This record gives sequence, C-alpha cells and structure tokens, in this order.
Amino acid sequence: MILLSLLMAAGVEGAGVIATDAGISIVIGIVKISVFGLAGVITAQVIAFALLIGFVALPGAFLAKAFVERMPVHFHTAILDAVVLFGGVFLVYGALR
Repeated sequence: MILLSLLMAAGVEGAGVIATDAGISIVIGIVKISVFGLAGVITAQVIAFALLIGFVALPGAFLAKAFVERMPVHFHTAILDAVVLFGGVFLVYGALR
C-alpha cells in the first residue's frame, strides 16, 4: 500500500505501477524464501502451496496488464488512490480495535 503511494507520487502510471509492484514483490519473495529457508521452516508442503499460488496468480498479472492498458489513466489513478485510502483506514481501524 505504501508502495502504491510512493509510485504514484513519483509519477508512475498505468502498467508501470503494476510492473514495478510485481518486480518489487519478486525481490521481497526471494528475500523471504532466503530468510525462512535459513531458519529451517520451509517444508515441502509450503513450497508446493507457494508454487500453486504462483501458478494460479500468474495469468492474473497478464489480465491486469491488458485491462489497465485499455483503461483511462485518470480512472486507474483514482482506483489506486481509493485502494491506498481504504487500506490506510483499515490499518488505523485495526490498530484501534
């Protein structure tokens, strides 16, 4: 969520936001795998589940790219603003609960 705010503040729009977010997610995923692997908490079941999630989610990235390319930039920006705003509200609500 903070990443979306930073990307939008930097002027990144449309598919660039999705691509940058995907690239950062890959790097974060590699770091997580390394840390949890060194801690010895990754099992074969965890790896299988992660591969399944990745296999199912991969087509979604291409669908999102096609969808965003056809969407006006101002509408995509408004959607991202709403996601960041509602995410922040839910974080504050969760903290106060």
